[in-house]
Amino acid sequence: MLNIIINGDDLGCSRACNNAIFRLMALGKISSSTLMANSPHFLDAVQRAKQFPQCSFGVHLNISQFEPLTSIEIFKKHHLITPRNQFCFRKFILPTPRLMRAIQGEWHAQVARVIDHGLPISHFDSHHHVHTRLWLSPILKFLKQRFNIKKIRTKFGRFRYSRRGSLLRRLVRQGREFSHRFIQHRCLGFKTPDHFTDIHDGIEFFSTHTLVQPLTVELMCHPGVRGFKSDLTLLLSDYESGIRTPHRLISYNEL
Repeated sequence: MLNIIINGDDLGCSRACNNAIFRLMALGKISSSTLMANSPHFLDAVQRAKQFPQCSFGVHLNISQFEPLTSIEIFKKHHLITPRNQFCFRKFILPTPRLMRAIQGEWHAQVARVIDHGLPISHFDSHHHVHTRLWLSPILKFLKQRFNIKKIRTKFGRFRYSRRGSLLRRLVRQGREFSHRFIQHRCLGFKTPDHFTDIHDGIEFFSTHTLVQPLTVELMCHPGVRGFKSDLTLLLSDYESGIRTPHRLISYNEL
């Protein structure tokens, strides 16, 4: 049996994103979503999420978009803040003890804000996959212990499902997957799906391959988010009928 979690990222980032994700949940097309607690439409998202108890809702940990919930001074020193006091994405960040304390405080505030609004949290992931940077592992461990949240997205696993890239790149991905899974599972004690990929790669693979072993896969999508119009189009189609392996849609609550 193939278990599929379809997670709508960036919930709260815009009204269009909120509308698209909740529309798909009502249609039974996606089973999970992750909220950006510092996003401009968070309050609309967190209230509407309570209407979908069959779905799971996680926290989309964020240090790359929108205004921080906490002090911005240390983030400014590390060039993570724009002149408009908004987070900005940086591929390379030099971690320091002060910066790590600031990120821990910001992520603590983001998780606490979701809980304070009465929404149970199923798991963690992050904007631009920043939570997979290994130097942030101590902060994830702190959040796990502080809030008793034991599930997290793994960024890796795509090398088995994607035909893109050279053999060398696939081998590098496999090595990175092993190290990240070891840290997430053995060192931090999180539970993750077996594999992860985006909605298009996942549906393409499962429409052309039949699996024989049980597997749980998370498919990431961004319905309603600018630049991801094709995600919503695919999810509104009859994509399920093309999946060759017997499957069921589950949420992170069932992982």
